[in-house]
Amino acid sequence: MKVFVFALIATLAVISLSAASFTVDNNIRPTGQYSTWISAYNAAADGDTIYLYPSPYDYGPGWNEGGLGKRLTVIGGGFNPDNPALPTSRINLYVNQAGGVGSVFSGLHLYNGITNTYQAYYVNCRFDSYISLQASNSELKDCLCKSAVYVGAGSTNTTGFLIHGCTLNGFFQPASRTDATCANCVFSGNVNHIDTGGNNNLSCYLTNCLFVNSGEGSHTLHGGYSGPVDLHFVNCIMEVIAINASYYDFQYCIFEGSSTNISGTGNLQNVDLSTVMEDVNAGDYHLVAGSPAIGAGFNGEDIGIYGGATPFNDLWYLTRLPSITEFTCPPVVDEDGNLDVHIEAQSGN
Repeated sequence: MKVFVFALIATLAVISLSAASFTVDNNIRPTGQYSTWISAYNAAADGDTIYLYPSPYDYGPGWNEGGLGKRLTVIGGGFNPDNPALPTSRINLYVNQAGGVGSVFSGLHLYNGITNTYQAYYVNCRFDSYISLQASNSELKDCLCKSAVYVGAGSTNTTGFLIHGCTLNGFFQPASRTDATCANCVFSGNVNHIDTGGNNNLSCYLTNCLFVNSGEGSHTLHGGYSGPVDLHFVNCIMEVIAINASYYDFQYCIFEGSSTNISGTGNLQNVDLSTVMEDVNAGDYHLVAGSPAIGAGFNGEDIGIYGGATPFNDLWYLTRLPSITEFTCPPVVDEDGNLDVHIEAQSGN
């Protein structure tokens, strides 16, 4: 029997000579050096990188499966929203010890709630449950958040949180005494996109964000009212959304509906979003030719998720680790005894 395999595998990024890298595969060995996460974790030291290959099996639970006490970079295969059946690198990782400060998690599928008490960075990750970032200067970049995103500790002043290029199906909740920036993000799938939960003395800047009504009711921009709450919206687009709280500041935003609570400069109300974006209901948020959002934002930027200094990344779900993007295999061999297997893989954007 002959097997034909066609694959495109990109070279992994060059690793510094001062750091080691480890590969883990709990599905098909000997692809990885290790078959369990904890084996690779025990072998790694501060500054090392662990690669988790996509697998139909979780890489946890296990001792120290979640909380990190080492500063590591952990890279998975990412995932493809257009083909959700493909295997992902499923594991829950968070930083709950000072030794893990500054750890980077990329291309992972995190399926349970995550609480980081120390600084961490998540890139190109998928969160099925909530993610809580409690330490200053933590970041989420190019992630899919299926549930709530919490930032801040509440009991102490926390600053420097950055949520960039993410898709949030749940709500965003900053704690009291928290300063955070949310840029180039898409909010959809929840009644209250921002829920301050009665928290106060917080300041958030939301720039080049899109707030979508996904047909689940009359969406509200902000719930859990309290004060003082400073919410600043710059270069944002809002589709049929209720705005019913104070402490708001809008600059250069586009609204499909209208509200008496909108204040600020450069705002446009009662705009037909079909003249702004390709198809907001189908998820195509690119600006159409002649869109009123083009060059109409702060400092002449485009309004919407593709404006700003670092616009939304359409391929955010890919990582440097080669990941299968297409796999087809017939259930039987042909009349000549051949099995025609087709595999495609991609690495990076």
